[in-house]
Amino acid sequence: MMSAPGNAEQRAEPGREMLIEVIGLHAQAMLRMPWVQSCLAMGLGLCIFTFVDARLFIAWAALTIGVELLRARYAKYVLVRGYDVDPRRTHAVFVSLAAASGASIAAGVVLFLPRLPILYQALYGLIIFAIPAAGVAVSQSSRNILAAYAMCLLLPSAATWGVVHPTQAIGVGALTILYCIVIILVAADGEKLLLRSVTIRHQRDQLVRDLERRNSDVRVAMGEAEQSAKARARVLAAASHDLRQPLHALSVYSAVLASKPAPDLLNEVSVNIDQIVRALGNLLNGLLDLSRLSAGNYVPEHQQLTMDTLIAGVCAEYDQAAAQKDLALVRDLRPVRVMGDPVALGRIARNLIDNAIKYTDAGEVRVFTGLDDSQPVPRAVFSVRDTGKGIPAAEHDKIFEEFYQLDNPGRDRSKGVGLGLAIVLRLCELIGAKIQVESSLGEGTEFRVSMPAALGAAAVSQEPDVAAGTVSLEGRRVYVVDDERDIRNSMRALLGVWGVEARTAESVKDADALFAAHGPPDLLIVDLRLADEEHGSHLADRLQKRYRAFPVLIITGETSSDALREAHAGGYALLQKPIAAEVLRREIVSMIGAR
Repeated sequence: MMSAPGNAEQRAEPGREMLIEVIGLHAQAMLRMPWVQSCLAMGLGLCIFTFVDARLFIAWAALTIGVELLRARYAKYVLVRGYDVDPRRTHAVFVSLAAASGASIAAGVVLFLPRLPILYQALYGLIIFAIPAAGVAVSQSSRNILAAYAMCLLLPSAATWGVVHPTQAIGVGALTILYCIVIILVAADGEKLLLRSVTIRHQRDQLVRDLERRNSDVRVAMGEAEQSAKARARVLAAASHDLRQPLHALSVYSAVLASKPAPDLLNEVSVNIDQIVRALGNLLNGLLDLSRLSAGNYVPEHQQLTMDTLIAGVCAEYDQAAAQKDLALVRDLRPVRVMGDPVALGRIARNLIDNAIKYTDAGEVRVFTGLDDSQPVPRAVFSVRDTGKGIPAAEHDKIFEEFYQLDNPGRDRSKGVGLGLAIVLRLCELIGAKIQVESSLGEGTEFRVSMPAALGAAAVSQEPDVAAGTVSLEGRRVYVVDDERDIRNSMRALLGVWGVEARTAESVKDADALFAAHGPPDLLIVDLRLADEEHGSHLADRLQKRYRAFPVLIITGETSSDALREAHAGGYALLQKPIAAEVLRREIVSMIGAR
């Protein structure tokens, strides 16, 4: 049998597959034909050998057997090649060989029939007319092969009979043509039946392949779902612990505050509460970042930027933290430009530098930017190397898991919450960067981030922002729209400390009244999800159409919703709750100062 096709496209067309099936079956039948033809020649020889020239008969027998040997040889070649052969060309060759076989047998009729007695002529004619009937099976229901074989065999034979017996020429000719038509129609019916069978088999195979593919997709999806469920369970378990501890501490400090402590103790409690709130904020921000990245809600920007300038600004933020631990924050920043997202790249740099400072007790943290031109396509490189304890080789992959921390079994919040490197890995995947870690115990650690460099184009310089604390907000008007009373009260108090004239509104109706009474503000801060299923972005759209355009800052605790996507699409600035005071002030200064 011919082997199954290696290319699925070869089996996509039932008609083509049927032709391949016919070729394979016919080729198998052809392997037997030299023996069949030899037996036929021997049988005819026993009947007519005494009436014909022996040498002529032997030559005819050799011719017919030689043609069948040629057909068998080609059939073997086709079977060895399998589905690599061109089915239409191969079928045409088989048709031609069938015609040659029929013509070679008919040559015996032309040569020997006139020399035979009438009884032997009838016997010879009977044998010749029976051969095409057997050819229906040999041709495997190919009407073209059968037609070529039968017509090349019967028409010369009938013509010879008509010459020998002129009175029977018309009748024999008509019967011969009718006989050819009948056996060709029988072969055509078999061909249709074979086509239907192949079509059914093709549909069955296609159904099986579809089911196998769907089962494979289901297995992959189930595997991913199980991994995701395990990851969520791990994250929730770790987050539960890290949330319970500071919340318990806050409840204790709340009881201390209720007891009206002395000023010294009050100051200590205030500092501790601030540290706890910041730790909670870092934890929730990390969880929100992971949620946004996992949900695909963070869409990276693609703009030209100078990596060394951006990293220099990030390093400046950590000079004081390094100095407090007597660490040298060394910069080796060589000019390099990239096409990337400045926010994502800045977050990657902050997390890596922050980790290096936290886990290094003495020595230095060295930050490097440059160009690696050893690759076929030059890549921009950013690395952070420290002189800390190092990371065992077996832990290199685990450090990128959520909440996984070395040397922090007690979950000391001063060493972070274990989400920084997980976020770094997700951000690198998102912006098309690669991150590598090289570390050995006692020899420090180096994190190396690489991404395609932008060559031959001017980059947009990322100048460090002006310190938000040096910009006065005195007399600025800011409206806060939020349906949570605690948020409105705390925001009004904080903005008041900064000298901002703050007004608040609980609902869309109150916001309309506030705008009607006092006009548009310098900045509108609005919650994304308001009462009665109102969206902050919809409120901002409507108010900006009614009044002049004014800056809008949307705050939200959501990480995935249609409303969040609409706010992104509207181009509004977004901050995720909880928001650190300095982050909020920096954003307000940026938005009001940009007017």
